[in-house]
Amino acid sequence: MRTAALALSLTGTALLAVPAGPALAAARPIDQTFAVDADARIDVSNIKGSVTVVVWDRAEVAISGTLGDGSKGLTVEGGGSHLTVRVEPPEKSGWFSWGSDSRMGETTLRLSVPRRAELEIEVVSASVDVDGTAGRRLNVESVSGALRLAGQPGECDISSVSGRIEVGGCRERLDVESVSGNVRVRDAGGELEFETVSGDIDVETTRYRKLSAGTVSGTIAIRGELDPDGRVEIESMSGDVSLQIAADASVDLHAETFSGRIRSDFGTVKSEDRGPGRSLDTKIGSGGARVRIETFSGGIGITRR
Repeated sequence: MRTAALALSLTGTALLAVPAGPALAAARPIDQTFAVDADARIDVSNIKGSVTVVVWDRAEVAISGTLGDGSKGLTVEGGGSHLTVRVEPPEKSGWFSWGSDSRMGETTLRLSVPRRAELEIEVVSASVDVDGTAGRRLNVESVSGALRLAGQPGECDISSVSGRIEVGGCRERLDVESVSGNVRVRDAGGELEFETVSGDIDVETTRYRKLSAGTVSGTIAIRGELDPDGRVEIESMSGDVSLQIAADASVDLHAETFSGRIRSDFGTVKSEDRGPGRSLDTKIGSGGARVRIETFSGGIGITRR
């Protein structure tokens, strides 16, 4: 699993520091407006506090909030097709500096951005709340802040170490990685991918084309309608897995576990003649879509929807 290296990759981004531009004074409050393209890329970074993003139908970015004690200031660079908004740490130690986190107060950033803007957000111990975005891409990276993301962006890449993740939307592709934070997704479509170590994964959506989910000890629950030629692959070590399949679906279904239990509304579960192990292989309807579920000790539940 890629998730095993997530904590290291996030904390290691201190090496990706960019040269700082002219910093705004650290006075409170923050109140700035910048002209940008309607589909501009907006990069936002904050170490501690919160980032809130709302959308409007203007070709500009409005920034408000309060700068935390100890910060060197707020740097805003660019305009037009690309704008960067960055809270500067007490020392120029780069991104995701744990020392900077402990020496500065919370910064609250609120941004109003064009509805079709592309968003790149990086935080350490700051919460992130994004509402209404419909840009080509949304990318959020966090260490411990809670993430709440709602809208209809085309592609979404979300990663966190321990913060809770809630996603509502994403039209074409959604990729979520977490170590211990729980993941809750509603109304996403297209291609869906989830990985956690101990965090639970709970997904409810109308229709999807491809789904991949993996965990070590978290639970996985998937509810939604799979495309006729869709693919589902789910793997777990000790976490339980539950999947709903429409009664009129056409699916080739395979499930197996080493020491867990399998309960299914479809087909017949078989036990190994010698030693542990249970499996299920069945065709629902005329087949076509492919579903594969594997666990080591986690239970598997497959229900008719």
